[in-house]
Amino acid sequence: MPNTQTPQPHKHSGVLSDDRPVAPTPVFARILCAIDGTRGSTATARMAATLSGPNGHLTLLAVTAASSAGPDAMAVLSRSRAQRTLDRAKRIAEAAGVPCTMVLDPAGPPVEVILERASDHELLAIGAPHISWLAGMLIGRVSSSLGGMVTGGVTAAALGRLTTPLLVVRAPSSSSSNRHTILVASDGEAGSDQLVELAGRLAQSQGANVTLVNALVAESKMNPRAIQAQANALKETLPDAGEPWIEPGKAWDVLLDAAKSTKATLVVIGSRRLDGVRALGSVSRRVVHDAPCSVLVVPPHEDPTPGQARKGDS
Repeated sequence: MPNTQTPQPHKHSGVLSDDRPVAPTPVFARILCAIDGTRGSTATARMAATLSGPNGHLTLLAVTAASSAGPDAMAVLSRSRAQRTLDRAKRIAEAAGVPCTMVLDPAGPPVEVILERASDHELLAIGAPHISWLAGMLIGRVSSSLGGMVTGGVTAAALGRLTTPLLVVRAPSSSSSNRHTILVASDGEAGSDQLVELAGRLAQSQGANVTLVNALVAESKMNPRAIQAQANALKETLPDAGEPWIEPGKAWDVLLDAAKSTKATLVVIGSRRLDGVRALGSVSRRVVHDAPCSVLVVPPHEDPTPGQARKGDS
């Protein structure tokens, strides 16, 4: 299992050795970037490197487990292709000045390998599934028999068992503006303050706009004061923060509409880690699969770093 690590830059007294200002501490310093050999791997490595920055560290992981046992066994990802993909991702990290480690893991099933390794990191980054939310759920149910190295299968399994924030990456469209826009979903309930605060820190670190999104759902408890307080807090931290996007309707419809209308580059949303039949009503799963942009899903952690999740599924 070859590991290649680039040492982090030496720093002292707030400057690098060549007197350039030290990059700020990233929101997510230790990121696991799962590489599967698809074109989406390039976008995933690039966004993970952007979030990490020179003071973070990327672990680039490719899993080559067999999809079955016996004479019919087939590698999910050939070793040679995995190595080429890792090398490409490493060049992206190095160009961004981000220290990285390459890991080529022959163990399996891939879903288990990725989730186990992710537990030691602050963020798991994977490519977005090119399927609908329902197809992703179905694939997730049989991903072990397929070897699991199907992007939709990894995503579906991760959303049901998430203990680490999950970044599902989509390459930005050609129509995206130069200024990044982050949307954060909030219902104003307990735990949502931390999610909004996390989105604000991400916006600060990336020089992005941020807009709070709230769906007026008839069956939910309305908490307009909490939503306004969160919007005010964002404005204090980020004077250019957009006005809250508050619309009636189902939460996933409101979020998807807001993402398309604002040409958002990232949606930040909480998750309850619903699985099985209960996941049919999961907002985070629908947004992950159908959003036009990347999605950061934060699980319900007790530990508030690197951003405590909300208790409800946004």
